[in-house]
Amino acid sequence: MMKTLIFHSFPLLQHLNLDEAQTETVCLVSAGMLQNGKKFDSSRDRNKPFRFKIGRQEVIKGFEEGVTQMSLGQRAKLTCTPEMAYGATGHPGVIPPNATLLFDVELLRLE
Repeated sequence: MMKTLIFHSFPLLQHLNLDEAQTETVCLVSAGMLQNGKKFDSSRDRNKPFRFKIGRQEVIKGFEEGVTQMSLGQRAKLTCTPEMAYGATGHPGVIPPNATLLFDVELLRLE
């Protein structure tokens, strides 16, 4: 997983201790693409923020790891290798096997 910062404020993990982070819900907007530029998901296009609980394995490993390294209000580009995404299996009909995934993510708030 590689993170490219677009802008920066205060790290998310600075606001939480590890025990609290396990129960926090993050609220963000994102767009996910394959390396060829094909978009497979976008909360931006739906005009609806995406939420998930940290530590509950609700999202792929690379996405969660990248988001927890972000700051509130930060926008970042995340690159998730197949090992940090869907691996050799992919996600049939959406993500091909061994796909590297690209995400444009903006962390809005904690809930």
